[in-house]
Parts: sequence; structure tokens; C-alpha cells
Amino acid sequence: MNKLLLKKEVWLPIVVLIVISGFIYSFNLNNQLFWDDEDWIIRNNFVHTISWDNIKFWLTHNTLAGVGLKSNYYRPFLFFTFALNYIISGIKPLSYHLLSNLIHVANGILIFLLLKKFDLGISKGRTLAVAFLTSLIFLIHPLQTEAITYISGRGDALVTTFMLATLILFYRSETTPRLNLGRIQGLTLNRVLSLVFLVLALLSRETAIIFPFLAVAFYISFISKERFLKSVKHGLIKIWPYFAVVVVYGILRLTVLNFQNTLNFYAEPNIYSENLYVRVFTFLPILWEYLKLLIVPTGLHMERGAVVYTSLFQWPVWPIFLGLIGLLIWLRHLYKRQLTTHNLRPAIFQVWFFGVALFFISLGPVSGITPVNALMYEHWLYLPMVGFWLVFSFYLVKLLDFKDSTFLKIQNSRSGISTPWKLCRILMITVLVAYFSFFAYQSIQRNLLWGNQLAFYLDILKYEPDSSRINNNVGNIYYNKKDMENAEKYYKIAASLGDIFAEPHFNLGTILQSRGDIYGAIKLYEKAIEINPNFYYPYQNLSVIYAQQGNLTKAVENIEKLKLLLPNNLRVYYNSALVYVALNNKDQALKDLQTGLKYAELDPQTGELMKSFIKELQK
Repeated sequence: MNKLLLKKEVWLPIVVLIVISGFIYSFNLNNQLFWDDEDWIIRNNFVHTISWDNIKFWLTHNTLAGVGLKSNYYRPFLFFTFALNYIISGIKPLSYHLLSNLIHVANGILIFLLLKKFDLGISKGRTLAVAFLTSLIFLIHPLQTEAITYISGRGDALVTTFMLATLILFYRSETTPRLNLGRIQGLTLNRVLSLVFLVLALLSRETAIIFPFLAVAFYISFISKERFLKSVKHGLIKIWPYFAVVVVYGILRLTVLNFQNTLNFYAEPNIYSENLYVRVFTFLPILWEYLKLLIVPTGLHMERGAVVYTSLFQWPVWPIFLGLIGLLIWLRHLYKRQLTTHNLRPAIFQVWFFGVALFFISLGPVSGITPVNALMYEHWLYLPMVGFWLVFSFYLVKLLDFKDSTFLKIQNSRSGISTPWKLCRILMITVLVAYFSFFAYQSIQRNLLWGNQLAFYLDILKYEPDSSRINNNVGNIYYNKKDMENAEKYYKIAASLGDIFAEPHFNLGTILQSRGDIYGAIKLYEKAIEINPNFYYPYQNLSVIYAQQGNLTKAVENIEKLKLLLPNNLRVYYNSALVYVALNNKDQALKDLQTGLKYAELDPQTGELMKSFIKELQK
């Protein structure tokens, strides 16, 4: 009976987690793919099938290589999941959202299963309550929509899945008694599987490099029974295989898999990218913003701007720095206080240490240690928030379980009437239900907003009106609606915000070209190339313009550049053959067609055209 009850205490919370989170994220199932989904999925032929050639391509190229661009990102397994979705439903959104939603729900369940194992110094039922509350808040918090509803953001959820699975397997390998040969073999299997999952985590998103540090904190908190320094020492020894995997991955990313500059996402040096102390000072106020968003998640939006701080003594850098010092003093106080009670692994210190470690270690890769592509994103809190809400849930459960009414009475000084603790608890539960319902409501609203692309971008512009990228995206939507007046308006705003973004210049050029202003279009295309020489769209349009003008030399010049940028694109080789035929260079035309046919499986229709063209040239 007790075993049956225990099972119910496990599966019933899991069912509740699935139902609540499934309902919240059902509101995104019809949302179309957009934004980075265009380059990562829709126009990327290398995720439209699963073949050995495509797998090799994922393993050896950056995320934008499939559309002829370069990036610092390397996420082969993420692209494998995109390919699975594409095989199932093409670019129809349902399967993409179902998979992302399922991964998110699975993460919530893994968090619950992991936390319920630990002795938190409270009853087993209260420990289950802490695990459930932490998982519930993780699943329903509106900040998570940026990682889940945005398909290109799936990497955050996927890497979390593999890291949590690795952590659970590591825990099992370290805590299961070695009683016989079969048990030892099982432990070895757990360790091997955990290493495999870590590799998959690294192939899903680069932030998995933090796992060994997270595992050490986990070992200190919930496995080791020794004093702190000995726990650190033994933890490092236990974790060395995971460190080895991460070191090998790091070497590969800095050498053969270094597609641009893995440690610096900025094309041009600036005070932020060139100075570690500036990045650290800048991160401190961002940290405060993160904490506010965790507690009161309002004004949510992407493409957040942030102020760059150059001194510790600027406001609000120094008070946040002092706050972190205070946090360290508090952790030391908890540890020292519990040592005096002769309990080396106190529950309060465990919870605080692991919660703080999880929060800061998970934020480490985006904290300014290396200059990444932005200063602040909501989805960077996907895993870190677990640490924050673990501490919150621990104290909340302890508070709701406190029954000493002589201590927790609310005295009415005028009437002398006291309100019993039971009523106080009912009031607190009511407030908490309202608070968490607000989270769920906000998540639903965010899911709905992600389904309306124009409203989504315009909402961002309310907070970030000077975002060149967002203004350009709004222009794209109006352009696709054939509302050229508004498209041009937003493209011009985007182009006026600095020569750091090539797309609005190119987009303005296409509008001028459609109006017959070829000279103006050429100037804008050249400006786009000046800003980003690897942006291939201007070369396409210039090659067509010069071919139509009879300037075949300039047409060839742009076609050859395209072949360098899009080496696997059949259409480029087909157009190149047309130009070389016009130049009476049939040999080069045949060479281009034969080269392009190597990639015919990516575009069968163009492949058939190329075969017919070859037959004509060989007559």
C-alpha cells in the first residue's frame, strides 16, 4: 500500500505538470515559422532530408552554412530535430511546435524527478512539494516562451534535456551501491550513457560546456558527505570524464570547427568586446534586470538593448556588486552555522548552494566571459531560473507547513481578535494561486503574440524603437503584403540606424529595382555588400541586372562570388552556365552544370533542368 501511495505521489504530480503546461503551450500549435526559422529551416535545404551527406554537413558546418552565410553557432543535433520535423510536415508548423512543447514538458518532469530524490531536511512529502513547485514554475513561467514557442530557440530546451538526463545518470552512478557484478555493469552503463548525453548536449547548443561545473556543484550539494573543500576536490576527480569531453569539444571549436571567431561575436573591435572588466560591469545591472523579470515578468520582448558600463563605481553597478558579496557571505554563514550543529550537509546550505550555483553557472556562457552576440535575452534564463525557484519553493513549502500559531498570528490591536494560522495559510495559498495564474496567463498571451508576426515585431518596437533588425523585419512583412509604402518606411528607419546591418539596404534596393531605378538599386546593393561581403542576396540581383544590361563581365564577377558563398546551390550553377553560354564559353558552362548536379538531391526540379541543358550543349 505504501509503495502504491508512493507511486501515486510521483505520477500524479507528473500528470498535473503535463496537463497544465500542455494547455498553456497548446496556444502556439498553429504559429507559423518565421524570423531565424527562415534561414535555419525554410530555406536551408540541408534540413529537408536526413541523409549521410546532410549529417556530414551538419557536423562540419555552422548553422547558417546551408543558406550560404556564416555564424559562430554549431548545433548539428538541433538541425537533426529540424530535419525530422521537415520530413513529417514540411514547413507546416504543427510538428515543430509539438516537439518543442514536448521537450519543454519533458524538462519539467526531469527537474521533478531529480529534485524529489534529495533529503532537503523536510518530510518526504514536503520534498515532493518542493520538486513539484519548482517544476511547475519552470514550466509555466512566461520567460520560457522565447525558448519554446520560437522554433529556432529550441536549442535551449534541447541542451537542458540532455544535461538533466546526464545529471540524473551521474547521480545514479554515484549513489547506487555496488553489490555485485551486474550492479557494477549497470553503473558503468549509466556513466557511459551520461557521457553520450553530454556529447548530444554539446551538439545541441554550445552552452553545454558548463555541465562539468554544474555537476561539481551538484556533487557537493547532494552526494558528498564531506566538508566543503574535500567535496570540491573529490567532485573534480569524479567529474574528470565530463571535463575531458568538454575540453575536446573546446579544442575542436577553436580549431577545425571555428567558423568565424568562436570567442568573439563582434566583427569590429569595441570597448565591450575588447575588455573583460567592461563586460563584467555591464552584466551586473543585467543580472538585476533578470531577477526583476523572474519575479514580475512584464514588458517581455526580444532584442533587448542594454547600457555598457565601464566602471565599478557607476550606478547601479556597485550596489549589485555589493549584493553579490553579501550573497557569498550569506552562503558562508549558512555553512558555518550548520557546522556548529555537527551536521556537515545541512539542508538549507544544500538548497542555497545548489540554487545559486545552478543560476550563475548556467548564466556563465552569456555573462560576458566571452563577448557573445547580444547583452541580454530572456531565453538565457531557461535553465538558470530553476536555481532561483528551487530556493523560493523550499522556503515557501516550509512556510506553508509552519503550524506554530503563537508565532504566526496576525494581531488586531484594536479588537484584540487574532487570525489563526489556518486562515493565514489560506490567504497565502490564494495569493500564490493568483500569482502563478498570472504566470500562466502571461505565457498564453506570449504564445498568442508569437502567432501574429506583425504584432509581435511592433510590440518589440514599443520597447526597442532603435532596433535596426526589428524595423527591417517589420518592413519585410509589409513588403510581403505588397504594402510598399510602409515597407519602404521601415526599411529606411532600419538603414538610418547605422551601417551595421546589410539587409535594409538590400531591401530598399529591391524596391528601387522594381520601380525601374536600376542605378539607385545598384548603389544600395553595393552598400549592402560593403557592410557584409558574405551577404549573398545582393550578388544575385547584381548578376541579373548586369546580365540584362549586357555587361557579362560584371555578371560573371557576381556569379563567381555566389559560387563561393553558395557552393551547394544548384540554381547558382545553372545561372552561371547561362551567363557563360552567352559568353560562348561552353566548356565552363558544362563544368558548372556538372558541378551543380552533384547536389541534385537538394533541388530535383533544377537538377532536371540542368540535365536537359547539358544535353543541349553536348549536341
